[in-house]
Amino acid sequence: MGTTSVETSAPTIAHSPAFRTRRFLNWFPLGLTYALLYMGRYNLTVAKTSLGELMTKEDFGIIFAAGTVTYAFAFLVNGPLVDRIGGRKGILIGAGGSLLMNAAMGAYLWWITSTGQAASAPLRLVFSGLYAVNMYFQSYGAVSIVKVNAHWFHVTERGGFSGIFGTMISSGIFLAFTVNGWLLDGAQALWPETSGPERAWVVFAVPAILLTVLWFVELSLLRDSPGLAGHEDFDTGDASSGEGDGPVPVFALFKRILTNPIILTVAAIEFCTGILRNGVMHWFPIYAKEIWVLPGGHLLRYGSLLEHPWVWVAGVGTGAVSWVLASRIGRGPRRGYLIVFGALAFLASFFQGGWGGLLFVAGVMGGNVAGWVSDLFFQSRRGPAAAGLYFFLAICTLGMAFALARPTNEVLEAGEESGLEAGDRILSIAGDDIEGWTEVRYAVGCWQPVCDGSRWNPETCICSTGQRFEAAAPLSAPRPIPAVIERGGERLELELPDPAGTQRAGDLRLLDARPVLPISPWVLGVLVFLMSLCVIGTHGLLSGTATMDFGGRRGAATAVGVIDGFVYLGTAIQSISLGYLTTLDWSYWPWFLLPFAVIGFLLCLRIWNAKPGSKKE
Repeated sequence: MGTTSVETSAPTIAHSPAFRTRRFLNWFPLGLTYALLYMGRYNLTVAKTSLGELMTKEDFGIIFAAGTVTYAFAFLVNGPLVDRIGGRKGILIGAGGSLLMNAAMGAYLWWITSTGQAASAPLRLVFSGLYAVNMYFQSYGAVSIVKVNAHWFHVTERGGFSGIFGTMISSGIFLAFTVNGWLLDGAQALWPETSGPERAWVVFAVPAILLTVLWFVELSLLRDSPGLAGHEDFDTGDASSGEGDGPVPVFALFKRILTNPIILTVAAIEFCTGILRNGVMHWFPIYAKEIWVLPGGHLLRYGSLLEHPWVWVAGVGTGAVSWVLASRIGRGPRRGYLIVFGALAFLASFFQGGWGGLLFVAGVMGGNVAGWVSDLFFQSRRGPAAAGLYFFLAICTLGMAFALARPTNEVLEAGEESGLEAGDRILSIAGDDIEGWTEVRYAVGCWQPVCDGSRWNPETCICSTGQRFEAAAPLSAPRPIPAVIERGGERLELELPDPAGTQRAGDLRLLDARPVLPISPWVLGVLVFLMSLCVIGTHGLLSGTATMDFGGRRGAATAVGVIDGFVYLGTAIQSISLGYLTTLDWSYWPWFLLPFAVIGFLLCLRIWNAKPGSKKE
């Protein structure tokens, strides 16, 4: 099965109630801080929907790329830095810098929109700089969390930490995509006379305020080790066991990490995880919107956590009752069943929270199950649990290929001003023959609009500010879109109103209509939910737990930095590859992901028996 390390025989540590309480006060606010960092990271994506033409898709792409590149390379510096200064200082630096950058982005947006200077302001330039600095500080988050908890959790307890780490990631995603969306809705209700761009500053200001609160909480509560919190330090049974607590020289630290076959194998697995995680989380909502044209309130898109409040009340109430009953029962199977039942009832409420809610449930379940299985059944070996998740992930990825539910050319429902009716079959758009909704979207998108401040590129079918193409002659006014449809058995020629007759650089045009799908979207929806469960569970288990095991207390931050660097390398590759492949044909999407699921599974087999050994042995 490949190279393995020496297995330790150290028993599980029995901690006092006072220690467990103090450890909770250490990791829980730290987890909240990490979740809020996510909220202040992906708020840019949510703000884009509110900013409209003020931030074009070209602007957004450049700003987000500036932040992502900064984030990836910052790990190489911040991992060894946090190993030397400690996770407490690391998270205070990261949260402090991120809250300042979010406050700056929110203040800049408020200023340019309230003073009427939004149209002429250099938004792309300013936000590229501020967001890049924000992402630099964001990179302190994961390395600091792993560094701190490497001192507080014995290796036999770290499967539980995998669940904690997965829950933090999932709650951060929920805060980023769902709660930030609620903030925009709340701002609209509070200030109905304002426009979308005038309210967008809220999704930067609120994370900054919340991070400020948590910064002071961390300053008072967070400690790097039990010894600094008034408790005894203990041997955690990881790769640093038997060593002193002094800092390791940087080059020696990198040598230790980069010559460890287990860590290198984990890095290769996490490279696959980076491809699969974002290959699902990022591209499924795009597919649901652009190919299926699902409405925003659909549970596979944004949903609405409060649309059916009785579901929320029932879930929370059932969970609370179960936990109260469990607290009154001594240790044993009945108590465990009640705790699990209460947790599942509580999580069920989030299924109506759209894609963000589904990811939250998937992450919490995946992270906790993976960690629990590795500790309970495999003596804290992470390989078997990761292999099981990857095997199931590969099966679900294969199933994706047969569940894409490519839409037909028949209209399921249409807006009143679209010119279409339910039951219409679209035969051609602007002279292009139509067989499915993909052709509808392409033909509609390639109908030339009036380009505002840009030129029409007929090859890419988009208004662009670039210069390296032969632009079409500009139009003076928008035109209706010619279409041929079949309605009630009769062939009709129509002129459809143009829903986006005037566009800025990067804008797209979509008909206000939805297609008939050959199978239910929930078939693919269930598959990608299960894939998210597996991939978030694996990521928490390996990046959050195995890095502590094999990097040890003294090298945990560097180990997670190196491994997360591989995660983002995979993220970059899938982003470029799927961006190209899905433009050609969405059927390539699952087949691109499948080889990496299989490779990840095979690599997990190589670390099946891997378990950290101590220097004393």
